Amino acid sequence: MSKISLEERKQKILQIVIHHYIRSGKPVGSETIIEKNKLEVSPATVRNILAVLEKEGYLTHPHTSSGRVPTDKGYRFYVDSLMQLQQLTQEEEQRIEKEYESQRGALDSVMQETSKMLSMLSHYTGFVLTPSPAVDHLKRLELVKLDRDRILAVLVTDAGLIRHKIMEIEQDVNSSELVSINRLLNKNVYGISVNDIGAEIFKRLQQEKIKQVKYISIMEKLVQQAFALDEEGELYLEGASNILSQPDFADYEKVRNIFKVIDEKKMLCELLEEKVSHEGTKVIIGEETPCKELQECSIVTSTYRAGDKTLGALGIIGPKRMEYSKMIALVDYFSKLINKTLSRPTKELKREPGKK
Repeated sequence: MSKISLEERKQKILQIVIHHYIRSGKPVGSETIIEKNKLEVSPATVRNILAVLEKEGYLTHPHTSSGRVPTDKGYRFYVDSLMQLQQLTQEEEQRIEKEYESQRGALDSVMQETSKMLSMLSHYTGFVLTPSPAVDHLKRLELVKLDRDRILAVLVTDAGLIRHKIMEIEQDVNSSELVSINRLLNKNVYGISVNDIGAEIFKRLQQEKIKQVKYISIMEKLVQQAFALDEEGELYLEGASNILSQPDFADYEKVRNIFKVIDEKKMLCELLEEKVSHEGTKVIIGEETPCKELQECSIVTSTYRAGDKTLGALGIIGPKRMEYSKMIALVDYFSKLINKTLSRPTKELKREPGKK
């Protein structure tokens, strides 16, 4: 047997093992490989190749079974070199697009619905990470009087994302005064990042030579409250309980660790924010993640954009024994759909009342 044919057979048998294990969840033995795939090789040859693949770190076997299961290295080689990408069916695409159309006017609903549909269609945990507001640049600010001492600030960024903030003020401001304040602020906030707004806007306002001391006092308080936003993006996450239905997570300790990360969200946000700088669909398998609690999982994630700016990430979290080709197609499709959604005019993408 030549070296080339040996490598080809090794890859074929590794592919067969992973396909069978993904479907059944049971260790795969040489008999299964030969019987169900009609290979024209002897059982001894298959056993020898399985032994080589195990020695090279692509397969391992549980102590209670003679069959093999893939390692993280085996899954990685499969995803990078052996897997054939699937396409969503036309029915699946139409179903997803119909749901998006129903959420056309609410950006928060789009993100929440995306995480729900990712979870529902994958049967795993779906997530969407929105960008940190601190790095966005402002396009418009709208002030709406709610009652005597509360004002709603609506921040619109250049990426088309909209954030709400309810603020309390001690001074009573009538409608005409609020319109004047709003006009002054809008004239000066355009193009400033939320991160730099505190120092920069007061420099600009000083150049306006505002005569009314009341205006200056109110604007200082409004600016301080309106732009006191969290540094982290918001994480929409659905289907965490799907983990419980996976036989791969029968171990209570594994499940507890995974739920700890999902519940706290901070570690997951940090991991995903790191991936936002790398465009495209990525697969993180087991120990490839620095988050120890998620090393029994795989994460399929992709970025989404508005114009030429990468904003956030979306994807699914599930067992390493997942149908990677289908999950990658699913996540990639949602990425493109959000890109399309965010390319709509800003006025179409609104925050729901009460969202901050």
